[in-house]
Amino acid sequence: MPPYDTLRWEDIDINDIDYDALDENPTGHERTLRSLRSQIDSTEAILRRYLRELGVSTGGDLAHVSIPTHVQYRDPFAFDRARRARTAQSNLRSQRQRFCQVYREHRRRKHDVENTESA
Repeated sequence: MPPYDTLRWEDIDINDIDYDALDENPTGHERTLRSLRSQIDSTEAILRRYLRELGVSTGGDLAHVSIPTHVQYRDPFAFDRARRARTAQSNLRSQRQRFCQVYREHRRRKHDVENTESA
């Protein structure tokens, strides 16, 4: 896979990844992928809580849920909640991007090893 060919988060089946190298073909990325997956799950849970506190619908991708401007002026604490939610969204996007980069490298190494073994 060329280095410019970045996988999209939507295209990755995160449940189908061999996090434990059960195929006895470790790439060295398994621990990093597990850690990033845990961080993403945690950030999504926090973001869901913030959005629920703001009364914003969480339908669709959490990283792209729109937080209406008027919501932050409802009460004295809503502005801070909206700021924290936007920060969590930004963190989630960057964590997903990092996961995609590591996963791309992981797949490239798996592919290289498979080609080496078959040759």
